Amino acid sequence: MAARKAKPRKAATVDHTIPGTTVVMQRWKKASPAAPKARPFVFDQEQVEDIAVGLKLGLNIMLTGPTGCGKTSLPRAICSELGMPLVRFNCDGETRVSNLRGMNVPEAKDGVLTLTFSPGDLATCMQNGWPVLLDEIDAALPSVRFVLQPVLEEGNRTLRIPETGETIEAAPGFAVFATGNTIGYRAMTRARYSGTTPINAAFLDRFGMVVACDYPDKQGETERILANVPDLSPELADGIARVASEVRADDQFNSDFSTRRCVQWAQLVLEYGERSMLRAANLAVIRKFESSTDMKVVKEVIQRIFGYSDVEMR
Repeated sequence: MAARKAKPRKAATVDHTIPGTTVVMQRWKKASPAAPKARPFVFDQEQVEDIAVGLKLGLNIMLTGPTGCGKTSLPRAICSELGMPLVRFNCDGETRVSNLRGMNVPEAKDGVLTLTFSPGDLATCMQNGWPVLLDEIDAALPSVRFVLQPVLEEGNRTLRIPETGETIEAAPGFAVFATGNTIGYRAMTRARYSGTTPINAAFLDRFGMVVACDYPDKQGETERILANVPDLSPELADGIARVASEVRADDQFNSDFSTRRCVQWAQLVLEYGERSMLRAANLAVIRKFESSTDMKVVKEVIQRIFGYSDVEMR
């Protein structure tokens, strides 16, 4: 059966400069109901430039980096800023081909039970021309990634529906973002992220660009903390950012100290009060480390930066 061509749906747009950058992108005049809700976010000039180019050229965009560094939040924040829809798929061992493509479901018609095909979310996004985010793609089952390969064919995106014999072609506006901690094949990194699997070269080559996300420097970390917890004093935000920066640079530290944890720490400090900095640190940061060595490193840095005594740190 011939491919089913979706009706083009080109939204009316206006020029829009992404906050904190000089990058001009096209914002929908009327925001889509499926656009992500606005959340605090500090945009990076180079990363936004890369994504703008990727979308313009119709490339699949892979974002990689450690946990909690903002690789998922970045495309979400851009689509929110532009009023564009974005449908997120959490790729894990429970994600099945039917979740993406669709499946036959029983339906009663005139007292007779029949099977009716129900399109999956990916098929619906392709028909409507909505961007998708394949989150933690290196944790997806190989069977799921094989189904995605024709969807990732830049310039000829299709999805075969065996149940109906149809082939869906992506409507204008459809785009693919994917995130991963490891890009799959980096064994030393993959060991830190349970559940990830290698990604073969054929699959990886379908991504026209790989955007490297990482934890920001101290100043950038402070800006992110204050963007999410604006009522926190700049001095305390700077102190939290200093802790994260120094811990990450310590050769004895082997875990992740995410920006997400910095924000969680700041939120608890604001709730409990500035004198509860250590209490908040225990709740949001310290107790999340399995390694006693990592705990020790973090405690020593907190003690030095915030001036706690040995007795207080016990």
